[in-house]
Amino acid sequence: MRALGSSVLAFEIVVSLLFIPAALQNENTTVLTALLISMTQILLAIMAMATLSKKYGVFLGYLTQVALIASGFLVTWMFVLGLVFLGLWILAIRIGRRTDELKASKKDS
Repeated sequence: MRALGSSVLAFEIVVSLLFIPAALQNENTTVLTALLISMTQILLAIMAMATLSKKYGVFLGYLTQVALIASGFLVTWMFVLGLVFLGLWILAIRIGRRTDELKASKKDS
């Protein structure tokens, strides 16, 4: 689960960095606002990656998805990207858990 989840979160960090110049195209957005939103998303993703083996790491991953979707209020396309990454996150968690279960069952055999 860690490998798939971490890769989704790593790509979200890249998207969060690219969010900054996109948000600055909006006249009402200040540099500080764009940086705060982006750095919050990046911090959440890093914390989720570090704690992914624990239950609250998965929760932090979901919180990262919510933050990414919520940034769509400044950059409309972030709604779409956030939903795409939410789908990838759910898929990564499900496939990762199944893989972990299969590894554990082979180890017991």
